[in-house]
Amino acid sequence: MKKILMVAILILFTVTVASAKDIGISDDQVTQGEFKDFVKELGMALAFNPMAPAEPLGILGFDVAAEIMTSDISDNEEFWKKLVIDGSPYSYMPVTRLHALIGLPLNFDIGAMYGAVPDSNIKQWGVELKYAILDGTAATPALSVRGSYSQMNGVDDIDMNTLGLDVLISKGFLMFTPYGGVSAIRVDGSESSGYVNLDDVDETSLRGTIGLQVCPFPLFNINGEVSFGEIMQYGLKIGVRF
Repeated sequence: MKKILMVAILILFTVTVASAKDIGISDDQVTQGEFKDFVKELGMALAFNPMAPAEPLGILGFDVAAEIMTSDISDNEEFWKKLVIDGSPYSYMPVTRLHALIGLPLNFDIGAMYGAVPDSNIKQWGVELKYAILDGTAATPALSVRGSYSQMNGVDDIDMNTLGLDVLISKGFLMFTPYGGVSAIRVDGSESSGYVNLDDVDETSLRGTIGLQVCPFPLFNINGEVSFGEIMQYGLKIGVRF
């Protein structure tokens, strides 16, 4: 796990010193419609993904991991070309994250993450709170609700945050735990560039998620996750869970 975290920290440090795909408003050519579409897609790409099954960790349980989430954005659209400073957005925008989740009494889990988009000025942080309505047994699935918040940092003239509400279900079989869920994601975005005077954007979108957690060895776990809605997202997580 130490090596995994060191690699993730190195990735996050690297993205702070390279900025070929910085986000920003550099002229007066961005329209209100383009800004709305941009906020919707970027917000969904940065929303705090579950990357864990519904079952609670239990008191003093923990889940610490390095993650990467890749989003299939509309890179051919003009709003991406205008709002990425060099005019060449990612085809699949990656977000690298460090993610920690801790178990609390009464079936609650609380977590936090820090992330960044490689080769850009986008950084982010987020928090989450999950409550397991059903713990799950050998015969029945676990069911939980999860609230999350994420905040984008590093972009001087655009402010963006997301609020998420998820319903998750999962059922473990030996070392495998498949899970799924539905989410409502609200994205709030505003600009303060000095080039344009655009209205704030507040958009809510639905997202579906399916995932699989695999624990091939004690403590060690690997997650694969796919989310679909406004954009398609593909995630991988490697870490320690107890």
